[in-house]
Amino acid sequence: MTTTIDHTALQQDMPQIRPTLQNSVGPGSRAVLVTGAAALGAGAALALSPGIASGLTGAVVAAGAITSLAANWSTCGMSVAGVVVAPKQPGRKGSSTPVRRLAWHGLGSVVTASITGSAIGWLGGVVSGAVPVAVMLGVWATLSLAYGLHELGLAKMPTPMRRQQLPRHLRRSMEPWKVSLLFGAIIGPGFLIYIRSSAYYLMALGVAAVGSPALGAALFVTVSLGRCLPSALAIVHTRRGGSMPGFLSLMCVVDRRVQAITGAALIGLAVFAGITLI
Repeated sequence: MTTTIDHTALQQDMPQIRPTLQNSVGPGSRAVLVTGAAALGAGAALALSPGIASGLTGAVVAAGAITSLAANWSTCGMSVAGVVVAPKQPGRKGSSTPVRRLAWHGLGSVVTASITGSAIGWLGGVVSGAVPVAVMLGVWATLSLAYGLHELGLAKMPTPMRRQQLPRHLRRSMEPWKVSLLFGAIIGPGFLIYIRSSAYYLMALGVAAVGSPALGAALFVTVSLGRCLPSALAIVHTRRGGSMPGFLSLMCVVDRRVQAITGAALIGLAVFAGITLI
């Protein structure tokens, strides 16, 4: 049985399917999150006293960790969970299990993510020498603050991305493991579909600023593996007797909590980076 939830609707703020941020996380809770994250960011900067270069690297690594959590609940991530976990329709070619399909999906995602991250790091390394590290960290901190407020619904920032879903027709024309592999390869770079979390921009920009292909590959692969989490949870959920529509509905609620936490974390990283510059 496949889910009946419209995945285009998941991208939109439709209260009957995907609650709004305001209805999911109240102003008081958001204020507590921001205050706590800012305090943690300031405390980390004062306790560690990193240099500007190491501070930039640390902030980017933290942004990658946040992205690996926040990017999980994307429209395409939920759609993939349905593809990976749903049983193969009778008469359809191929044989596989949800666990094997998840492995194929992870493989495709890791391969293209590592190539993308390495390329961004290499390109950044070519041009970053012309810009002082302090300037890059200052710009990064400013954008982290702005996009943190954006995630919390307190500001509006541009979110350039390819507004394209995964090709759903492939689910009916290809063997399940091939669909899982191809979907993983498309999702891996992150820029070929919707970008669900602003943290993704900060991670990619930071990788370019640091200019390290190895760091770029590591962070993009981390995000790719994180994006497999909804499918893994869906497998556990269905094996315990749950339904996919029920699982996706729950994820739509979790999505907004994750969004608020992400916004607060980005503000905390902005504070960390700002103090590092002082």
